[in-house]
Amino acid sequence: MRRLLHFTSLLVTAWCMSLVGLQSAIASHFQGGQITYTAVPGVPNRYKFTLRVFRDCGGADLYTTATFKFRSAGCSSGSGDPADIIAPLLGGSTIGSPYCATAPAGPNPCGSGLPTNYETGRYEAEVTLPPRAEWRISVTDNARPETANLTGQNNIYYEATLNNLVGTQTITNNSAQFDLLNVPVPFVCWKQQTTLNFTATDADGDELVYSLEQPLQNCGDPIPYKPIGSTGPYIDLTSTNGGSPCIGVLPNGGTGTYSPTLPIASFGFTGACPVKTAVPNFQFNAGTGSFTFTPYLYDPQVNSANNKYVVTGKVSEYRRINNVRTLIGSVRRDIFVVVIDCSNAVPGNPVATGNNTNSGVTIRNTTDSTFIEASTCNYTRVLVRFTDPDPNDLLTVTYPALVAATPNDPTYLPTDVGTFRVVGNGTRRPVGVFDLQPDVAFAGGTFRIPVQIRDNGCPIIGQQSRVIVISVKSRNPARVVAAANATFVCSGTAVNLTATPTRPDSVLLGIGTPAPVPTTAGYDYRWVAANGLATADLNKQNVTVRPTQTTRYRVSIIARDFRSTPQPTCVDTTSILVRVAPALTARFVATGRAGFPSQAGITNVNNIPPRIFSFNNTSTVPTPATPTDTAAVTSVWTYQRVKDKDGNTVTGEPIVTFSRRFTPRELTLRVPEGGTYEFKLRINNRAGSTDCTPSEFTQQLQILPFETPNVFTPNGDNKNDVLVLSTEEVGGKIQIFNRWGRLVKEYASYQNNWDGKDQPAGVYYYLLTNRDGKTSKGWVELAR
Repeated sequence: MRRLLHFTSLLVTAWCMSLVGLQSAIASHFQGGQITYTAVPGVPNRYKFTLRVFRDCGGADLYTTATFKFRSAGCSSGSGDPADIIAPLLGGSTIGSPYCATAPAGPNPCGSGLPTNYETGRYEAEVTLPPRAEWRISVTDNARPETANLTGQNNIYYEATLNNLVGTQTITNNSAQFDLLNVPVPFVCWKQQTTLNFTATDADGDELVYSLEQPLQNCGDPIPYKPIGSTGPYIDLTSTNGGSPCIGVLPNGGTGTYSPTLPIASFGFTGACPVKTAVPNFQFNAGTGSFTFTPYLYDPQVNSANNKYVVTGKVSEYRRINNVRTLIGSVRRDIFVVVIDCSNAVPGNPVATGNNTNSGVTIRNTTDSTFIEASTCNYTRVLVRFTDPDPNDLLTVTYPALVAATPNDPTYLPTDVGTFRVVGNGTRRPVGVFDLQPDVAFAGGTFRIPVQIRDNGCPIIGQQSRVIVISVKSRNPARVVAAANATFVCSGTAVNLTATPTRPDSVLLGIGTPAPVPTTAGYDYRWVAANGLATADLNKQNVTVRPTQTTRYRVSIIARDFRSTPQPTCVDTTSILVRVAPALTARFVATGRAGFPSQAGITNVNNIPPRIFSFNNTSTVPTPATPTDTAAVTSVWTYQRVKDKDGNTVTGEPIVTFSRRFTPRELTLRVPEGGTYEFKLRINNRAGSTDCTPSEFTQQLQILPFETPNVFTPNGDNKNDVLVLSTEEVGGKIQIFNRWGRLVKEYASYQNNWDGKDQPAGVYYYLLTNRDGKTSKGWVELAR
């Protein structure tokens, strides 16, 4: 914050006079407060209600009693409602300390003619409330002080609700509770952005929803709001424009009224001087109950009501009952905001940062809150740095006790989630230190810590409120890595797998004790038995697997340094899929046939050696687990003559490739020599770019020699009645000539069907053009 460089005694005196009598001393003017309640242990439907009030301590003394009313029929009494209870003031009162120690009237002035301050008192009532759909518990006091945003000086009405009957089910509830350090009478600086809150805690873990409401003067009786421009339609911005004239025009000329969501004259500005346009800017966070604003209206007149505003917040509790989100209670809090012309600046917004890797923490710093999302089973250190616009100011950070001292006290941050402390409190740059190491039992939990930052400004202490929200999420950061990224391999290939816990490499033992000890994190490993994984390797971090089929390898990584009873709680599970190109087994069956159709005139069909072969591929090719597990299977078919017709081994014969199809077409073997032929199938597949080991299968077939007969006898006895050619010659073109060279017969596709009809006995010559276009000559004798 800025300090005035020439802080003379005259200026001090003038400043104090500007603060004198900011509240009327005529009546006990109540500034704010709330009713909360707790269930009395062991007594069904018994509750203790607490009213805390804040009044202008420059007025009359606090009332010695407060009257609690209990209504189950809205604002009216219902059958069986308990009688009103008149409760005494307990333990006297407490005076606020919004000023510095060297202020002219001291840090906590209280009395007529002294600077504005507040006094707080407490009243309690205990009562049995039979189950009802809704109870309204209220206290009404007179009166409020005059304010800038509310009409008149009406009653102040405090209210809480309790729904202890849901359907036919009786429930027990503890209301939301406010931190005692969070006083609902804040002093804020004119033209400086400020964040306040009515953040609460709930002992039952119920969902809390925050809202802004209209202040009440009686049950169901809201107080009307004033027009925003009741003091004029303009805002003087000269001081923000280097002393040159400048104004901000209020929306609608100032005729609009205040509202629950705009309870303070807070604005931003558009346009340029000398005339700007004021734009309402009151930011409310329904998740934390924080509101951020910059007050731009200020009346320098002593004790001006135009500098005082009432903001009413409501905290509603929801609980899941029979799997239905159900409203079970609420509390209202009236907050009395006093705008003053500060001689300094309020502390800046704190900034949180994480300082260790692999912790899984995410941090978000906003205008009104700091959000920290920590992961279960992870040690995380988060630093929150507090600063002030004036680097010479000393800052003090206060926050409530984080762990409940008694069952009725709230717990803001359980030790099993983490701890918080402030290093260098009372210095220029204190640092908040979170050591977070959440147990899995708190996964999904949210914890809100209200923090107040005060400087040592004088006479007015600058302060800023902040809510630090800790949320806990589950996180499974483990992973398995294959060496060289070998996740697609051939069957039986060795693959090295490493299980990796991507958590912080250290933990904090003894967290929450006076001397926690950082230590290296320890982990155990549990692999699930699987194809190709040796039993002896099931408890190792690094394993070598040899899968023969596509397999998912699963491992659990157990963090040893966290709670392990009744069973380990910090267990990460992960897996890796190793795809396998399966092993292939080549097999086939070859079948030969003569290639000559059965027809009249062919008498030696069974004696013609097979020259046409069909192949049935019976290879074992496993169905892949996924479509990408096996690349296309490559097939290569070949044959080679290995023995002659007499059974003698031959060498140097060529290897002929006749097909690359998985199932080849029929093979017509056009070889002049008889003998033994070896047919071979070679198949293989690939794993990515790696060729897997091929599989081969061979089958040997004997091919008998064949010579075209050089005589046929077409006498009708169905024996040797036609000219027969070899298998490979059938289907070719043939021209037949007599001994004088005259063409006597011609076939475009000969099918062993010339019987010499109409021709005399004798020698005939033929010219054969086979299907490949090659020609050959021969002769045959026709004998009758």
